[in-house]
This record gives sequence, C-alpha cells and structure tokens, in this order.
Amino acid sequence: MERVWTPDEETDEAYDAAYEKACVTIGGRRLHPRDLDAYTTIAYELADLADQDDDFDPNDIESEADLVRGDLEAALSWAAAGVCVLQQSLPYRFRDVLPYGELDNRPAHRTVYAYANLLGLKHPRKAAPWFTAMVYFSPMDNMGARFLAPGGPSSRLPFGK
Repeated sequence: MERVWTPDEETDEAYDAAYEKACVTIGGRRLHPRDLDAYTTIAYELADLADQDDDFDPNDIESEADLVRGDLEAALSWAAAGVCVLQQSLPYRFRDVLPYGELDNRPAHRTVYAYANLLGLKHPRKAAPWFTAMVYFSPMDNMGARFLAPGGPSSRLPFGK
C-alpha cells in the first residue's frame, strides 16, 4: 500500500514541497488528501478526548460525555473520510491482510482504529464489526482491537449501551 507521510523533521525539502503542492483545503484544514494520518490526527483533535491528558483517571468516567470534550460528530466525519480514502486505496473486494509490522500499513490501522474508537463512543454496537475487521486484516492485532471486538477477551460495551 502506498504511504503518504506527513512531513516532519526527518523529511527533506523536496518531499515537503511535493506534499504541500498536493495539499487541498477541506473543512478549513489543509492536508494531503491521501495522508491517512492527517485524517486520524484531525479526528482526534476535534474529539478532544479526556484520556489524552496526563491527569486522566478512567475511574472518573461515568459516560461518554465525560470523555469527549470536543465535537464527536465532526471527529467521526473526519475519521470516516479517512476510512473512505483507505477503502479507495485498496483493490475492490479486498480480502487479504494488512500486517501491522509493515510500516506502510500502520496509517491504515490507525485510521480504522480511530473510526471504530470514536464510533464506539456514540454507537458501541456499530463499532463492534470494525474492531472485528481489524482483527481479521491484522491477525497479530498490534492495535488491541481483539479486546474491543465481540467475543474478545474483554468485550464489554461501555456505558451500558
């Protein structure tokens, strides 16, 4: 799978320029349309999850309202857009695996996990098949989706839904 990397301190000026040339503005944010990590990052920024703070205490969470401080709907839209880009990048009727060990596959895992994770905050039952799919396309399950998939080691639906 082709990987579009978000420029960082390790990329050279030529890559940075090519990335910027391919960027578009979507929803007021500038990104390369095939950069899966950009969709994931934006989704989590918009959700502004409490568990991203150093002082987060999971025992203080009683509902998803305590966890999501941002705009969950907007976050879900960005994560879904990333999943759509991923789906369009794969061959039709993809039924293979995307090993997490291959670096180019990791943005795909992060994007699907972000979508399933955010969807699970709103509709846990709708998120369950996404976690199951993650286990199938990455049998080693480096993201821990098996713990959230139905029938997994700790598959409980949060907040009683």
